[in-house]
Amino acid sequence: MSIEYRELNPSESKKYRVIRLECLQNASENFGATYEEQVNIPELYFEAAIRNGDANNKIFGAFEGENLIAICGYKRETGVKTRHKALLVQVYTKPEYRGKNISYELMNFMIEKIFEDETVQQITLGVVSDNISAVKTYERLGFTEYGFHKNYFKDGDEYKHQLLMMLERK
Repeated sequence: MSIEYRELNPSESKKYRVIRLECLQNASENFGATYEEQVNIPELYFEAAIRNGDANNKIFGAFEGENLIAICGYKRETGVKTRHKALLVQVYTKPEYRGKNISYELMNFMIEKIFEDETVQQITLGVVSDNISAVKTYERLGFTEYGFHKNYFKDGDEYKHQLLMMLERK
């Protein structure tokens, strides 16, 4: 299996849409948005960012041939006092490719690209606290916990807590 890791280009915004909606169907407990909310939106936030080549909002992908099998993205802060930060978002790997280190390699690739910009000093993320495999992957990448947000998501009568994690430039 040969996997290519790279930023999605403008012609791949529809591929992003397909995998983003899939992740909301298959792993909705780990994301704030729902499939039902997103499916009827004509163009998703990151679809537009990809199509427009937005330098502050990017999605990276793992490809097996032409098949997009995993995604992760980031939002770069743009305010004068906050532009030293980026927020890691939307990490997802198709179920049949899990357990093969693909998310780790994809995020590691993206982190290297983010830190190529010397003005970025830290990358933050939020992860559902009971998503242990994701937490361990972030820890392997060097992220450390800096906070805990109780009852961050509410789905029906069930609450999910979120760990807040950060990676600082070395």
